Amino acid sequence: MCMNNKIKKKRMLKALLIAGSLLLTGCGGTSSGNDENSDYVAVICKSSQHEFWRTMEKGAMDAGEELGIKVTFEAPEDETHLDDQIKLIEKAIDNNADAIVLAPLDTDKLNDVVDRAVDKGIPVITLDSDITTEKRLASIGTNNVTAGAIAARYEAQLIGDKGKVAIIAHVEGAQTTIDRMKGFVDEITVNHSGVEITDQVYTGGDADVAYEETMKILKANPDINGIYATNEGSAVGAAKAVEESGLSDSITMIGFDSSDNEVEYLEKGVIDGMMVQNPFNMGYLGVRNIYKALHGKNIEKIIDTGAIYVNRDNLYDEDTQWYLYPLGKN
Repeated sequence: MCMNNKIKKKRMLKALLIAGSLLLTGCGGTSSGNDENSDYVAVICKSSQHEFWRTMEKGAMDAGEELGIKVTFEAPEDETHLDDQIKLIEKAIDNNADAIVLAPLDTDKLNDVVDRAVDKGIPVITLDSDITTEKRLASIGTNNVTAGAIAARYEAQLIGDKGKVAIIAHVEGAQTTIDRMKGFVDEITVNHSGVEITDQVYTGGDADVAYEETMKILKANPDINGIYATNEGSAVGAAKAVEESGLSDSITMIGFDSSDNEVEYLEKGVIDGMMVQNPFNMGYLGVRNIYKALHGKNIEKIIDTGAIYVNRDNLYDEDTQWYLYPLGKN
């Protein structure tokens, strides 16, 4: 059965349930019926710890408000709690969500529960990261391989195409981590033979873990020249370690994502550049596109929301400020 037929079947079942409810409770019920405004989209992300996810939530909620549909936003406590994310997807299925918009914590380990949702007529779109099941409808986010390669080119340039670089990565197994590392490592390997990648560690996206791991690397490699951090938490923790070690002038650092803390480290010269994504647009387009799919419209399979390289030279440009503060400054 194709996805559109499954959605239609699910909507017919929903209409029957609503009709039955009205017969039992009388015509004075508060149900909105089976009109377009009864759609329920469950947005499930990786975490709510960082500004990146809060910005994505805002984009999703704004889209839901514009469309007049119910949108919920839930996430595990942090990006290491894969089992909790699986439970949230199961909860959305049990709650008869019409669709799920998911920022997956793992490339492969969520396939079974996503397939189960799709088999019940609940379409799934992924945000930020992707999964390997072919049953997901579309993927929306940054081309992380390209962004990683751009980060590598700037890192190599900053250290004069010669030296040692460590990678402080976030969640092992997440597609964003895999792609950002692949783009970076491939670019260094192919085009910058004078640059050596010494260490690759995983932090779960936690700033405290990133701080500790970076401290270990700095002590073990006193001749290190650069650091590449693959998400906000990893970048903030690594930057703190570099600053406290008094190595801001001798170690160049490229981060990923953006937050007030990252911008502050950039202004102080601890971070030299950041690959900045558009999480608001991810959340907004995720809800917008799943709504189109629910109503029989075709959508693109891959939607690239873009990323830009930010350093002290373009930090205060108008376009850069919009990327950094899509919700405006507090």
